[in-house]
Amino acid sequence: MSSIRSLLKKSRLLAAGVLAMSLLTATVEVSAAPLLGGQLFWSGGDVKITVLPATAGYTSQLKLFSADPDMFIARNVDVGASLTIGASLIDVNHNIGDELVFGIYVENTGDTFRMGAASRNSDSMMHAGVDNLGGGVFLVGFEDLLGGGDRDYDDNVFRFEGGLTSSVPEPGSLALLGLGLAASFLARRRVKV
Repeated sequence: MSSIRSLLKKSRLLAAGVLAMSLLTATVEVSAAPLLGGQLFWSGGDVKITVLPATAGYTSQLKLFSADPDMFIARNVDVGASLTIGASLIDVNHNIGDELVFGIYVENTGDTFRMGAASRNSDSMMHAGVDNLGGGVFLVGFEDLLGGGDRDYDDNVFRFEGGLTSSVPEPGSLALLGLGLAASFLARRRVKV
């Protein structure tokens, strides 16, 4: 009888391990693909933004459109440039938990494209993808052409870090859920009738 219990215990541990590993693998896939229409929310504190290399043929300005007036942050051609928006500056127009609506103004065409829902843009298309790297770090890539361009979301790329949360799940979230399910599975006891 004890050898059967030992075998059942080992098979449960193996099943839990397989479940955890499959969730960890799935998490890597989640963090590798940006979420189109993703949003960033202010969690308090400063927000640092860095301009990353991109493929744009046009020059664009990154702006915070939920500020009044719109706040210029950086141009996409200034690769490597970093700017920190102080919490006191964000606090003027936002409360903790408010969405920070970032977007680009394309200097060559005069078009503006915002993060979030497609309805925010004149062509009714999503123009930004948000990739949550975890720990309050996000990569945001934009398309800078009407109609969505080539839809690779790398025309303008910016790294956001600091006082932010997102509608995009953190890479570790699914793994924690999986481990919780595995622990629940292991803790389950047979009910005697």
